[in-house]
Amino acid sequence: MPKVVMKLYKKVNKLYKKFSKLPAWFTVVSILASLVLFPNINIAKANELTDLQSVSATETKTANVYSIVAVGDSVTAGYEHGFTAQSVPYGYVERVYEQALFHGLRAGYANYALLGLKTEGLANQLEAAADGTAVTADDIQPKLSDPRAQQIAASTAQLGEALKTAQLVVLTIGGNDFLPIMESLQNGGGHDEQAAATLAAGLEDYKTQLARALASITKLNPDAKIEIADQYLPVPAPVQIGNTTVALFPEDARQFLLGAAKELREALDSVTAGLQQNGYNVSVVPVAAAFEGHELQYTSIAAKDIHPTQAGYDAMGKAFANAIWGDYRTLSPQSAQAPIAVVVNGKQLITPYPPDLKENRTFVAMRDITDALGAKLDWNNANQTATVQLNGNEVEFKIGSSTVLVNGKATTLNAPAPYLRTIGKESKTYLPLAALSEGLGLQTVYRSTLQAAFINS
Repeated sequence: MPKVVMKLYKKVNKLYKKFSKLPAWFTVVSILASLVLFPNINIAKANELTDLQSVSATETKTANVYSIVAVGDSVTAGYEHGFTAQSVPYGYVERVYEQALFHGLRAGYANYALLGLKTEGLANQLEAAADGTAVTADDIQPKLSDPRAQQIAASTAQLGEALKTAQLVVLTIGGNDFLPIMESLQNGGGHDEQAAATLAAGLEDYKTQLARALASITKLNPDAKIEIADQYLPVPAPVQIGNTTVALFPEDARQFLLGAAKELREALDSVTAGLQQNGYNVSVVPVAAAFEGHELQYTSIAAKDIHPTQAGYDAMGKAFANAIWGDYRTLSPQSAQAPIAVVVNGKQLITPYPPDLKENRTFVAMRDITDALGAKLDWNNANQTATVQLNGNEVEFKIGSSTVLVNGKATTLNAPAPYLRTIGKESKTYLPLAALSEGLGLQTVYRSTLQAAFINS
């Protein structure tokens, strides 16, 4: 065997040994039991996560906002292997939100996902929201592993109101439903008729509960666009190295799981097709296809955790964005002198006069930003004053002054004063971006994950 192949073989064999040390219940059963997520994996870590993602509603009650509501399980919550109370989730929901901003939408989102949630629990949560019923965490689902369960259960009224005005609802659900399969396989010692029967019964219940859950959403908001992910399978296929096949996971078990995942997708398609026939805007997002062949990269399966990694959440974000908008947008390369990108109504500001940061505040060249906004600009050279008008709002800045006039009312800037910046042989007036856009009644969002500021009307 060539040295390079032998080296690769040893590397893969090392991975195999790592998998082989996993508990039997994990290597044979738990991936089927969860298919996407298993609430008791690394539960000590999950219990440390006292604020995985607080129920947040970024501008969701503001008029003309593209409102996104997320419900479901820990994948929707953005959980990752090793999360603690200090961890800030950056999952597929946050990426969908960013894509809405990229598409020029004045967007906001609220996330009501729960760790360990089953489809019946989701149906209970959404029915309470639709009926305006106060519930406890145990009313939603007994013994939820999420440390925020009581907080989120107490927010069903807010969830109901959020769903009523949502343009988009995103969710992942179903993986936790199949935990009884684990017990069935453990007792039977293999992929026997009992396991198959338990799976069949679980699929029927899944369809019933999913129909309940989606019915509550459509009851609250028949016009909402609902995007539900199918279930990815985090089991890697055997690796071919030369003439040698190395199974990173028992192949008979993997084939059983593949069949189960296929049946689960068929059940999901059956439920969504019924809603589509009744005129509801419900679609399935093909997440599973994106994960196929990338299981070790897109999940933490090698660390005994089947939740997505950042690469996995990125793949999910792309799948959702393509399903919703037909594309996935990213920032264009810009000057190395630009510390931040600026996107105005869906178009990135590309200019020879790059944005500037002063005291952690973004400043932009005056003419560039007013042209991008389509605003009217009046410049008084005598007193170094810029007056910007847009949609009935007026903002007036003066070079060197910490006071700004917004519709005639004086306000103190929470940023350094406007200034002149020399670029090459030119001198350009730079204005504080947030103060300008907010004074004009626009949405200003800074995303540290992208090092970008979004301005949307």
